[in-house]
Amino acid sequence: MLDKKLISEIAEEKLSGSALFLVEVKVSKTNVVTVVLDGDEGVKVEDCIEMSRYIESKLDRDKEDFELTVMSFGLEEYFTLNRQFVKNVGRDIELTDKDGEKIMGILSFADAEKVIITTKKDKEGRSIPFENIEKARVLINFNNKRK
Repeated sequence: MLDKKLISEIAEEKLSGSALFLVEVKVSKTNVVTVVLDGDEGVKVEDCIEMSRYIESKLDRDKEDFELTVMSFGLEEYFTLNRQFVKNVGRDIELTDKDGEKIMGILSFADAEKVIITTKKDKEGRSIPFENIEKARVLINFNNKRK
């Protein structure tokens, strides 16, 4: 079985100095490898192809066969990294805290320690430390017209 840590190291090596970042690496017992990328300014198909080729060039299929998928982080998925919060400042998000409270509003600030969400009820914004966040994701709103 391929080592998840090795795949992560290979991907991080390729991403060093770029606006892209590694979100997740999954390796199944049958060597189905999934690499999920995100980027400060999005991820292009070409980025995924380039990463796939890079990882494949660093592995030996004669030693161990594998199936590799490189994909971009999807809007319906939950954030896993602080950098994803920073990237999405200004967007509508849905956040659930460790107590199970669901908060929907605009992500108005994010740094290494906390996020601030502005809601209709709380125009000043609500500060939530990262350790109190259970899950969060971008809300897709087709009716909201931004200027």
